[in-house]
Formats: sequence, C-alpha cells, structure tokens
Amino acid sequence: MNRIGRVLAAAVSLAAVASLAATACSAPASPAPAHRTEEQAAVLNWLAKTNAMWTRNDFAALDEITTAEMRTIYLAEKQGAHLPSNASRQPFQLTGLSITIPCQTGRSRVFVAYGNTDVFDLGPAMQPMAMVFQRSDGRWKLAAAVNRPARGWPALCTEGAPPSAPPALAAGDYAPELARVLTHATTGSAETTATAAPFAVNDFFAGSGSISAQAARQAGQDRRGGVSFTQGFTTTGNPTLALPLAGGRGFWMIGILTQTGRYASAAGLRAKNWPDGNQVATPRPAVVHHETDTFITTYTAIDPPRSAGATLTLDGFFGWPLSAVAS
Repeated sequence: MNRIGRVLAAAVSLAAVASLAATACSAPASPAPAHRTEEQAAVLNWLAKTNAMWTRNDFAALDEITTAEMRTIYLAEKQGAHLPSNASRQPFQLTGLSITIPCQTGRSRVFVAYGNTDVFDLGPAMQPMAMVFQRSDGRWKLAAAVNRPARGWPALCTEGAPPSAPPALAAGDYAPELARVLTHATTGSAETTATAAPFAVNDFFAGSGSISAQAARQAGQDRRGGVSFTQGFTTTGNPTLALPLAGGRGFWMIGILTQTGRYASAAGLRAKNWPDGNQVATPRPAVVHHETDTFITTYTAIDPPRSAGATLTLDGFFGWPLSAVAS
C-alpha cells in the first residue's frame, strides 16, 4: 500500500470520479432498523448527488453532501471539472454496504459506511473503503474516507456510552504530532522508537514499503538526475475524529493532513517526467525549474487508553491530489 500522497498524482481526479451506482447493498447487522434507514438514505443521496456532478457538471449539491476533507476534495475538482465531448462513462459501483453507528453521547453525530467500491481509487478493481459521515447543518455529509487497514477494520463500540478513560494521545494533539513524525519520515531517515513517538514503529515506519523507504528511494532517484525533492506534512482546519473502539480498547483516530512536495532543478528540466518517474505538472513552461504538489491525506491510528509507554499504531491511509503547479 502506498502511504505518501505523491504516488497518487497519476490518479484521475474526482471530476473523473463517479457515475455512481449502489448495487447489491446489504443490510447492516446493526444498529436498529430506524437508524439504518436514515443513514443508508444519506449514503445513497451522496451517491446520487455525486453522480450529478459527474454526468452533468452540476455541483450545486456540493455543500449538501460533503464537509471537512471531502468538501476540500470536491471543491478542488469543481475548479477543473469539464465534460468530454465523446466520453463513454461506465458507472462505478458500491457493493456490500454496511453501516455502523459508534457509541456517542446524545444524538448521533457520526456514522461509518463500509463497502467495496472503485470510486476512490478509480481503478478496475473494487476496494474496501470506510466512509465517515458527519451531521452538519442538519444534514448527513461525507467527511472522510479511508482504505481498509491490512489487519482489517477495527471493531468500534456500538452499544452504551463511549469510554470515559482518556486515550494515550488526545484528539486535539493527534494531527500535530502525526504531521511532525511523518515529516521526519519523509526525509528518508530510518525511524526509531524515539523519533516515531508517540507512534509505534510498525510497517508504516519500517521496512521496504515504509514511508521512510519510499521517500528515500524517490529522493535518491531525483538527486541522481540533478533534481532536489523535499516534502512535508502540515495540519488542516479539520478536527480529528475519535471513534471509540469496542471493549474499551481506546479510540480509532482519523486525522486529516496536507502534504506538500517540492521539486527544484537549478539547470531546468525539459523532459516530460521528473527523474523519479512522476509526470511534470501541466500546464508547464518549456524549461521547468520548480514544481509544487499539494495533497490532502487521511491517516488512521489505534489510540489505546492512556498508560505509561502507550503508543499509537497507524493502520490506514487515504490521499488525494489537490494541485500541481510547475514553473
């Protein structure tokens, strides 16, 4: 699984995202039928309104169906949306829809819709995704999406009150700490227990597929081609979502970050691609000296109850290109 946004740059944008169809939606195991009806209707409304954006360039419902990270993505795609004159658009699919309402105090403010879809990666294969909806301005709106972790979806608390024990890392500190650790990892330096803290050194930070290893390979390719490439992460204005886990095991944190990558070539680049193989952004001058790429990314982590030495474990990722500017 790719865990840094730059490798997603070749993906088609949401303006090429979805003639969406919900096929074979299965009934969720919980919660009660009345809640299932409302939440499933919200998911299907999101599908239908996104379909209107795809087929008719009708973004009138953008603020009706999206918030937080997804609103940022939809706004970026609205700016570049266009309808090709001779397109044959096959509908994307969403199958096996299942809805979970996490433990909450008071009226439900968030739910998670799980399903297999080819919407978010725009590829030929169906991928398992979690789509997080939040109640905003009296409507259910899509706030975030994340690919299924390698170990499967964490079991959420669905009955009773949410746990009262504080997590190892407070929700308000999750995004700033994560941005700091990820930025260090993108230097290509090997992560240690000390540099990764408060996060555990799992396969996100160690091994050939880790963020550090991917960053080191990419920077090395560019450096050998006479180009420098640096990247880093910053927080956004989107609050971290903290969904309680079953059995009092803590929280599933869902944090949104901005990732920025910068190319620089003193001599200038005339080729179509940067030395690492990524295509130079268009439109572009004949000789490119700089390029800045911006992505919005989601990282999820298991945040256990607070105790001495407790660490968070990153387990999921989603990223989307927002802009690429060459000069």
